[in-house]
Amino acid sequence: MKKTLFRAVVTTATLLCISSAARAQLVVFDPTNFAQNVITAAKAVKGEIYQDTNIAYQYQMMANQLLQATNLNPTAMKAQYDQITGDISKVSSLTSTLTELYGSLQQGSSYITHVQNLISTSGKSPTQWMSDMSELYKQGDATATNLFQMGNNVMQHTQTLAQRRSDLQSQLSLTPTQQATAELTTHYLDIVSSQNSDMLQMMAAKTQNDAQQQASTNAASKDRLSAAQSFTAQQAAERAAFDALPDGN
Repeated sequence: MKKTLFRAVVTTATLLCISSAARAQLVVFDPTNFAQNVITAAKAVKGEIYQDTNIAYQYQMMANQLLQATNLNPTAMKAQYDQITGDISKVSSLTSTLTELYGSLQQGSSYITHVQNLISTSGKSPTQWMSDMSELYKQGDATATNLFQMGNNVMQHTQTLAQRRSDLQSQLSLTPTQQATAELTTHYLDIVSSQNSDMLQMMAAKTQNDAQQQASTNAASKDRLSAAQSFTAQQAAERAAFDALPDGN
């Protein structure tokens, strides 16, 4: 099932690939969608934790059975035992990293929820609030600076852990099921990484020429909004398909 879903995800991702310059014009700050993407990524990571915990248990059972075996060549047995225990160590390191990554994603979710609350309290639209915060940040406002730094710290930590996860997985011989799960999780982590980058750029943006932006034609504005809404709808569809999968718990 996950393989089938991943193929659909890859197809969607391919259709959504656009140049970075064009994509920057399509960025619409939608905190609700951002938060949902983080939650989906966290669920995917949690699924990997469950899967890898089971695999580590199976490896440990194999190691125990090997120790209890008789009439085996001692040299061959030691070599096999060392390989199994080495795999256990790698899987344990991966599980530990995944657990940290899950926690970091939860922090990211809390941060975006905090931003949502600030927007709600302000009575402004998300886009207007972000624009105002960007301007305050450029002016050295302490509140805006602290908010940006808080988000930057959480997002950078998530990115570091996601890279560590990738490095550790590259050291393991993954089964087809593990590979499909890992690729699906990576897809959602990439979405989070991309939106984190967008959010930080919007919060700490250099001075923008608002007059030029307002001078853009209504038709172009509608096209950008339509494309952004389509992108958000695609992500929502992916999340719905992912949520339909068994939790594995």
